[in-house]
Amino acid sequence: MKLKYLFAASLTLMGAIAIAQPPTEKEDNCYQTYAKIFEDRGANPAVDGWADNVIITIRRGADADCYTGKVRVLKDTIADIFIKFTDGDAERLQKKWKKFDKQPTVVTNGISTTMVTIDDELVNIIFPDLLKPKKKAYQKAPLPKLD
Repeated sequence: MKLKYLFAASLTLMGAIAIAQPPTEKEDNCYQTYAKIFEDRGANPAVDGWADNVIITIRRGADADCYTGKVRVLKDTIADIFIKFTDGDAERLQKKWKKFDKQPTVVTNGISTTMVTIDDELVNIIFPDLLKPKKKAYQKAPLPKLD
């Protein structure tokens, strides 16, 4: 008799736990969100000099962290990378990079090519100031009123 009650209680508990589970659909990380916007809208070309308003993304698997920073661009390539602190100061991004045929880090469509650290972190620089404005949308007509 106790076994029946124990079995019924455990089924009820498992059902409650299954209902309480959050959905398994994972939201986009900050890199994916930026990449989609840039893919949809496009970006202006990068210009030589310092860009003070960039996003530095560091990804590990499906996780991503996005930080503000500044970079120096020379001939469409990244020359220097600085990451900003909350107080406005900045320091050079200190990472050890894997070398792939010594390819330069090129800026295309507002996002740099991916740099890979020796710890297999993926790093990209995103230039939000280069993002093209939204395209104009057509105005939809109102529905007729049925009196």
